[in-house]
Amino acid sequence: MFYKILKWISIVALLLVIFIVGATTWVGYKSEAYESTAVPYIKKVIPEISKWNPELIKSYMVSETLNDVNAEDFRKMVSIFSKIGKLISIEKPQFKNTSSVNSSQHSAMTLVTYTILGKYENGDATITMTLRDEGESFKIYRFNIDSMAFFK
Repeated sequence: MFYKILKWISIVALLLVIFIVGATTWVGYKSEAYESTAVPYIKKVIPEISKWNPELIKSYMVSETLNDVNAEDFRKMVSIFSKIGKLISIEKPQFKNTSSVNSSQHSAMTLVTYTILGKYENGDATITMTLRDEGESFKIYRFNIDSMAFFK
């Protein structure tokens, strides 16, 4: 009886290890696919959006996202983000995930999400950026900036 229980525990542990190794390999494979394309785009676009010019930021965003938010709310959001000040530096973007979206409002698209740590003149920030893969390039689908500097 004891050996039977031990056998099942060993099988479950082995399956868990196989699952973890498989998931890690899959994430590594997906992140590697975007390493040479999405990361350079992010490194180019973050200094641009960190100029806190709403019209400049809109030029990097997909039209579907801009249609979902009114212009005054977007301007207010950018004004809030601007409180962290001038960009000093960013660390290497960290791959988070990819997803495929297909809905009645949007055509099929692949979204790639990264988190980026940035240093700004008024404090550090964590930027979460979701990009729409457009084949040869990307557009910002969504982004968020979290920083304690907003509460000072």
